[in-house]
Amino acid sequence: MRLRVDLQRNKNAYPDQVIVVAVFHGSVVGALLNQGASEVWVAPSIRSARLLARPGDVLLGEEEGIPPEGFHHSLSLRDLLKIDFSGQRAVVFAYTLCKALAPTDTRVMLGYFRNARAVVEANLQAPHEVALVCASDASGEPSLGNILAAGFLAKRIQQLAKAEHLEGALLASSLLRAFPDPQEGLFASAVGQRLYRMGRSEDLALASLISVEGVIPELKEVRVLGAQEYGLTKDRPVYRFGRRGE
Repeated sequence: MRLRVDLQRNKNAYPDQVIVVAVFHGSVVGALLNQGASEVWVAPSIRSARLLARPGDVLLGEEEGIPPEGFHHSLSLRDLLKIDFSGQRAVVFAYTLCKALAPTDTRVMLGYFRNARAVVEANLQAPHEVALVCASDASGEPSLGNILAAGFLAKRIQQLAKAEHLEGALLASSLLRAFPDPQEGLFASAVGQRLYRMGRSEDLALASLISVEGVIPELKEVRVLGAQEYGLTKDRPVYRFGRRGE
């Protein structure tokens, strides 16, 4: 098995299994599924999230830590882990996560610190190549937190499956050695600093916990909201996630 880490989304298609690494947005999707949500849709803009939502759906997202008008919740893990979403359909505004996905993606799961063991075990028998694709920061630059999480996952897959390292995997694993404590690495990241300034240190701590949940969000469907049909500036792909194996 070959193992690669892309610090940002590669424009080319990935032929085999893809693990999109998104520490914060991935943890949110996982928390919603873990708290009983029937499915979680991820949209790249506030408008596309609103268009996607149906009556009774839960809308989640934030701008500077505050839910946009009409949204029910921010993306605070501390808050979401206290709510029962049983049977509800959730729609999440998560631009950077969508940017790491593509309409042509098929075999995709979300990986992050909280579900690390489950993701590693799910990829030990991959026949050909496993690509870990890091979601970028909001600025479009590579995300330190996601690179560290990718390095963590890649190191354990490599150790257990004797996988062959490809481009990016060694770099991510080397960077991980500079931040052996995940919470320290997340705190140093751009997203971590923003959360800290907003007084959301508990969200940082929760996102850095390793292997505390077994749910793996898996991509189930891709839909494109057409610009002409929905009055958007351009076509907007949206992504439906559910629990792996269901």
